[in-house]
Formats: sequence, C-alpha cells, structure tokens
Amino acid sequence: MDTLPRISIPQPCAQPWAAMSPTAAGRHCAACATEVVDFTRMSDAEILAFMARQGGRPVCALAHSAQLAPTAPATRWRRWLLAGLALLGWQSATSCATKPPQQPPVATAAPATDPAMAPARQVIIRGQVLDGAGGPAVPGVRVLINDTQYGTTTDEKGNFELIMARDWAPIAGGSVKLQFLGNPFDFQPKDVALDLKATPQPAALVVPMESVPNRGKVMGKIRMPEPPVAPPKG
Repeated sequence: MDTLPRISIPQPCAQPWAAMSPTAAGRHCAACATEVVDFTRMSDAEILAFMARQGGRPVCALAHSAQLAPTAPATRWRRWLLAGLALLGWQSATSCATKPPQQPPVATAAPATDPAMAPARQVIIRGQVLDGAGGPAVPGVRVLINDTQYGTTTDEKGNFELIMARDWAPIAGGSVKLQFLGNPFDFQPKDVALDLKATPQPAALVVPMESVPNRGKVMGKIRMPEPPVAPPKG
C-alpha cells in the first residue's frame, strides 16, 4: 500500500498544456516562462525524490488528480468542483456552487374529481448520462435547470428525473435548458435545449458527455506536505 504523503496544487492553472513546447522533463510554458514538469509519468516516490532535489525551489507540474492530496478537509464533490472551477479560469466560487441541486417546485395535486389534470400541470424529463456516445453511465453529474441552482444528480446508473410544475417561472416560457456538469477534470459542461411547446413531455434523453483535454489531469504550482514534527523528548 502506498503510504507516501501526496502533493497538492492549491490553485490549478488554466494554461493549455497542448500549446506548450516539449522539454526533457515536461513542457515549457511561455506565459510563465517556466518548465512544467510532467508528474503523470512518475510514481509518488519519484515525485518526492524529484522535489527533494529542488532544494525548496517552486515547481510547476502536470499531475493526475488521483496523485493529489486535498488541501483541506472537504467532501470529494467540493474538492474537485472548486479545483475544476479554478482550472476553468473562474476567479471565485460562491458557496451555492458546491451545494447539491435544489429540487424544483412541482404542481400541487389536482382535485380528486379530476385526476386527469395532474399530468397536464407537470413537466417530467427523464434521461441517462453516458461517458461519450455509447459509453458507460456517469453517476454524480449535476443536472441544472435554466441557469438556476434547481435540478438533480444522476444516480449510480447515470439516470436522472426532473418533475416540475408547468407554471414554474423558469420554464413558464415553454423552453428548458438543462446544464450537465460532471467532474471538471474529466468532462466538459454540456447544455441541452428542449422546447416544451413542441414536445410537451420530452422522451427519455440520452446525453453523451465529452472528455476534457488531458482528462483527469491538473496543472499548477506544487505544494509539498508539511514534514512531520518530532514529539518533544522527556
């Protein structure tokens, strides 16, 4: 089992790796005039040995997200979402961006004397999110409605369901834009527009997510874990 302490990148960089010039250890970033070391080809032991040889000098690197330790106690969702927002160039992230989607309001029950009216007062959208066309299901994708914080999250099979009141203000105009947000280290955000007037009850959607370049990798200045402090003698 790997027991070595792991590095962290507190502020991921948004410079494109593909645009950098190759070097012996990685690539040269013209924007920062520095070499970005490719840690994705190294083991934890090799990374720590490399850092030890730097004598405390700052190092910029490209690393797999799995190689990185969290910078502070947080949920897995909050860690990768905040880092992903920084990777995409956001200057700050509001607290609402890390909360689970809120459930949209649904229509109140129709009178018992007219049960047929209940479906007419609701909009139901179901679907499944896949990793590329025909790929495996993607769990944990946030599905947000019309630039709001209302929506849902895909289950372990990538399925989602939205039930909304037809007269709910964000969709009252008859159109819905669903925004699909997966792990930003892996997937590009995706928007799907639906016309509720043309399709009152949309059929089940199949939403393929596209991979981001250098999927699963993070770039930025490395921070090393603090060395352990020996307990006082006596």
